[in-house]
Amino acid sequence: MKEANSTEKQNNVLNIKWNTFDAVISLAFLTVALVGIYFGSVKLFEVLDGEQFFNSSNISNSSFTVLYGIQTVLMLGVVWFFAIFRRKSNLRDLGLRYYSIAKTIWYSFLSLLAIFFVSFLYMFLMNSLFGIENPESKIEILVGNRSISSNILLVVVAVIAPFSEEVFFRGFLYSAFKKSWGVNVALLLSSFLFAIVHLELYSFIPLIIIGWLLAYLFEKTKSLLMPIFLHGVYNLILILILLGGWKL
Repeated sequence: MKEANSTEKQNNVLNIKWNTFDAVISLAFLTVALVGIYFGSVKLFEVLDGEQFFNSSNISNSSFTVLYGIQTVLMLGVVWFFAIFRRKSNLRDLGLRYYSIAKTIWYSFLSLLAIFFVSFLYMFLMNSLFGIENPESKIEILVGNRSISSNILLVVVAVIAPFSEEVFFRGFLYSAFKKSWGVNVALLLSSFLFAIVHLELYSFIPLIIIGWLLAYLFEKTKSLLMPIFLHGVYNLILILILLGGWKL
């Protein structure tokens, strides 16, 4: 019995071989690479077409697919390089391991209720206390851009984004921060970075809360299954609401 408990405990411990230095270098590389690609592409298409290329309201279907594809490859690429190639870790150490399906669905449902409650409360307080209404988000602008396929938006927002972001922010960054500074600092720092990269000033606080919750679930389950599932369902609900013509 003791042996079985010991084995179970060992299976729930992630072997984090990468460190904060790897995380910082990966963040710096991604920042430089993505900013360079962004401005380089803007200049290129201004020369070719005589108009701005990166505008959420008029970006083409193929351009959106290529750009998001590059971002995803870079994000997962740095995780592969530092965690798997350089540090010789495996996918299980990143949190890509099985977790109870029933618990995943149940706790994701409870988490969704909490997220939507906090989001609506935040919007109510911002409006009633400061007179600030919810501005149109980037995803709303993309949905309003009829040149982008609804199917592509659904796949990107509900499948690709949740998987790549959870692997990077929770599996890779959070784990590295936790190794150096402990759980509490890692929860706050990883969720802060998660909110920053979304470039949504109005939703910055709700995004920090969502990022904190996703990292907390990862910490408790030692698996990315629940964060990926929760992230995907949350995004799917939002995109279906927008595609249905409702305003967030």
